Amino acid sequence: MQSELHQALLSCGYKYTKARHLPSDTPLLANDKSKSFYVKSYATPGGQFDVALSLRADPSIALPMAIILDSPNQYKDRLLPHINMGWYLCYVKEMEADWDPNDLHKLYFQIDAQIQLTLEAAVKSAENGTLDDRELEGEFSSYWLPDKSVYVLSETTEKVHLKCFVANNVSNLDAQFSEEWIAYEHENIKECNRWLAQRGLKRRDEKAFLTSYFRIKPSRLAGVLWPPKDMRGVLQWLTETDVSARNRVLEHFVSNPVKRHVLLFDVSHQDMVGLYLEVDPSATGLNTYPNKKNRKRGTGRVVKHATLMACLSARHSIKEFVRLGVTRADKKTVLSRNQRRTTLGNLSSKRIALIGCGTIGGYLSSLLLRAGAGCGQNTFDLYDHDTFGPHNFGRHPLSTSDFGENKAVAMAATLKSSTHLNCRIKGHPSQFAIEVGLLKQYDIVIDATGRPPVSKRLAHVVRSMPNVRPLLVHGFNDGNGRASKVVVDDGSCCFGCLLSDPAFYTNGHDIRFNHIDHNAERHINCGSTYTPYDAAVSVITASMMQEAVLYSLEPSVRWTYSEHMLDNTRSKRPRLLPRQPNCDICHGRF
Repeated sequence: MQSELHQALLSCGYKYTKARHLPSDTPLLANDKSKSFYVKSYATPGGQFDVALSLRADPSIALPMAIILDSPNQYKDRLLPHINMGWYLCYVKEMEADWDPNDLHKLYFQIDAQIQLTLEAAVKSAENGTLDDRELEGEFSSYWLPDKSVYVLSETTEKVHLKCFVANNVSNLDAQFSEEWIAYEHENIKECNRWLAQRGLKRRDEKAFLTSYFRIKPSRLAGVLWPPKDMRGVLQWLTETDVSARNRVLEHFVSNPVKRHVLLFDVSHQDMVGLYLEVDPSATGLNTYPNKKNRKRGTGRVVKHATLMACLSARHSIKEFVRLGVTRADKKTVLSRNQRRTTLGNLSSKRIALIGCGTIGGYLSSLLLRAGAGCGQNTFDLYDHDTFGPHNFGRHPLSTSDFGENKAVAMAATLKSSTHLNCRIKGHPSQFAIEVGLLKQYDIVIDATGRPPVSKRLAHVVRSMPNVRPLLVHGFNDGNGRASKVVVDDGSCCFGCLLSDPAFYTNGHDIRFNHIDHNAERHINCGSTYTPYDAAVSVITASMMQEAVLYSLEPSVRWTYSEHMLDNTRSKRPRLLPRQPNCDICHGRF
């Protein structure tokens, strides 16, 4: 393989080069202790780039790292797309890429061509880059090269000041790696406290830094000096790209003449980045400006942006300058991450009842929480009268510590402890009372009991509600674990319509499972029945039910019946279930 790889690289124009012949200051030598590398010069419209390849242990399945040894002078210390830290060339998304690992010649010719295209795209972006430069999409914040990281637990706007403090992990004695910066708005203090408790953190001290948010709309991104090494560099960047934002930053210091600041920069079409600054108010002269009230009256020292820039750029004005990597952890960000259409919102706006916290309900409750259920002003209620025991462990998300606890109560506690978000989740250790008075308290009622009498009764009672009624979602495993089925009752059909379909059901049983000896597969004791099968079918059913619930946010229902067969039988396509004229619930007595 090594001989084949050697010939492939030479044919691409690479030169086999000893490590001692490379520049001594290249980061390549610090990250790769190999004695030799393959080096090539790539010509671009902006000049020549010298690139070395750092080969992996298996060059067939792991692509080589591309390290820039030298670049044109006009691009040094400048922000270039796909070139991180000034030397690491990201020429392909390796984890998403596909290639033929059995043809090294073809593979490395493709790598060579891709490096050439990437360098040309980077140069073009540096010369003609715009605000919405796609070459920099998703990369800008990584080129910020942060020294520390901060989690932002609240939504950010320019009108709202946050607080930031430093916490340490109580179980990690190494202060360097246990430190965590946290920013939050005072209204989210409860979520902040839960964050500390769940992550095993304790505030280092009572000091809090003023934290302010600034929206940056730069005229360009690529080609600027990057990353800034001091406050002078930050102000120079803002002067070149967004003067309005620069002025807001300067005025912030006048309005808040305190020593410690955290600045959050939300750059358009990019991720947020941050700064921690320790300012010397006397050296900057910030304490000589009048307060905001007097400035409006026109009394006292006049704010001049040029003077402020000179003061803040002076060597002794900033005692500490730290670039911060910013991770959003507010409710909106957490809940919208996996939404296909964020304009539809999430389940936090819905009043939801989940009936049954067994295998299906246990997995489903976690999926619904992550889609926003109970994370707003409305409740997410769990109902189950059963107790969790060792015999349930093989198919349930609860743990050994929950043995002997009510399933609904234990599941609610587990959900609350899984997130720092303020959740309105309650477990009810009782059966759900199928009455109009209780049903009308919810927008969505989810039936995960797997019991036909419960499903039929829900469908019947909900049709006696005169005005607004909840959406019903039924989910169950059929065929002794051979099928996952979900029925959505929006008033156009019901659970009884499924069982009344003569094409597929006889006496309430799916005719595709007539060959099964149900009694032989079930373990029946007095008062209980257990059918052994893998938890996979319940996980699939729970996922399908989550899909059905999320569709309730859309203008119209996509389907009212869906199934997935696990025994090599062909599954029916999701469809709108027709109302059956022989259904006793839809067309029967009320």
